[in-house]
Amino acid sequence: MAAIVKGITAIYGMEDTTVSNAVVQSYTNDGEFNNETTIVDETGQTITWRGDDRKTQITVELIAKTSSIPELGASFSININTDAAYTDGSASTVFSGWVTKVSDKGSNKSYSAVTVTAVGYEAVV
Repeated sequence: MAAIVKGITAIYGMEDTTVSNAVVQSYTNDGEFNNETTIVDETGQTITWRGDDRKTQITVELIAKTSSIPELGASFSININTDAAYTDGSASTVFSGWVTKVSDKGSNKSYSAVTVTAVGYEAVV
């Protein structure tokens, strides 16, 4: 049965979002500057701000198909819905970086879930 949608058009779900040996359940993608600085005037008001060295960190919740999951330090890439990744120095729908954290969650009433956190920097290829 097809979905019924009324109202505005918006991106739904995670189309073409895959990771080897796992099914993606959700992701959170955070873009920020790795280097930020400000200048304040004599009254303490910020008058200049500078941000450079874009950094993107993504956390992906996965349901493991096999026991082979991304390892610490491994390359990690994923397609996301919006131009929110800056690992090439410009906005992109492709995140590409390295695994910095892996969490494994098991339950007697659910599937094994793995959460992978990866980071990418605009000047590191």
